[in-house]
Amino acid sequence: MTAPWLRRAARRALFVFLCVLCLGSAIWGAFALWFQLPSPDGLRMAASGLFAFLGALALAGLGSRRFRLFGLAYAIAFAGIVIWFARISPSNDRDFAPEVAHGVTGVTRGDDLILKNVRNFSWTSPTAFNEVWEERRYDLSKLESADFYLVYFMGPLIAHSMVSFSFSDGRHLMFSIEIRRERHEEFSAIAGFFKRHELVFLAADERDYLFLRKANREDVRLYRLRISKDAARALLLQYVREANELAVHPQFYNTLTANCTTTIFLMLRALSPSFPLDWRVLLNGFLPSFAYEHNLVDTSIPLSELIARAAVTDRIKMGLSEMAFGARLREGLPRPE
Repeated sequence: MTAPWLRRAARRALFVFLCVLCLGSAIWGAFALWFQLPSPDGLRMAASGLFAFLGALALAGLGSRRFRLFGLAYAIAFAGIVIWFARISPSNDRDFAPEVAHGVTGVTRGDDLILKNVRNFSWTSPTAFNEVWEERRYDLSKLESADFYLVYFMGPLIAHSMVSFSFSDGRHLMFSIEIRRERHEEFSAIAGFFKRHELVFLAADERDYLFLRKANREDVRLYRLRISKDAARALLLQYVREANELAVHPQFYNTLTANCTTTIFLMLRALSPSFPLDWRVLLNGFLPSFAYEHNLVDTSIPLSELIARAAVTDRIKMGLSEMAFGARLREGLPRPE
């Protein structure tokens, strides 16, 4: 026979679990309605508030028989929201903002890589630009290495991650994995949990992307990676495969599981299943220490010095050629051998 104290403890544990479940589902459902209902702000707010209120009544019902009917009503409402939310599908056919209007695609013919929709905007301010999308060809036999960019835009914990591939002729090809926001839509990290934005792979001229980041007063850091030519080639072609797949089968951005850093790590894991995963993949502002510990960057100097020397924001200058711009950024940066 079960001891009375054990039954009481089990009931309390169940009660706490149901409270947390009810509260969490109410918050999730209210946000889902707010971000996804195709209605004016007032109606979305009313629907979110009504569902949250029903959740509060269900929570009260956990401790009172008089409110248990609200628990059943809440469970039915929540199940309806889950079914509705699961049916929301991503699309490549929306009125996207100009800077993410086109995802890159590519084909290879031997060592010849042909990319369509490489972005090469000329910016005069964060909102004023000359829109240019180009088809570019790259000789994969000239691919030498890859560099890693971290752009700090919201404090030291979180950064935007990008990879730039370097060729022996001085050219650089940058890839950025981003939210594909619609025109006049603002970025929201919370919305990124609720299927609000699609995912897009951008390939860009370094001048385009980095000048925009500087204009937005963001802190740009550049780390040269210890990577073989074969590994750099494999990663570049994996980017192209993923971008081509995304052009056919769109995917939602997710702030936690499908973002600029986790997507890169998933690609690396696809190429090398033993590639280590780490908590710093989520708090990617700390990725320099991860790279340092795993010998992915130059370890001949202290980590603090490496981080200091990686700061390149002040070197970003328009009016330079593609080659001169890339060379200026990399002057004096330690390149691991």
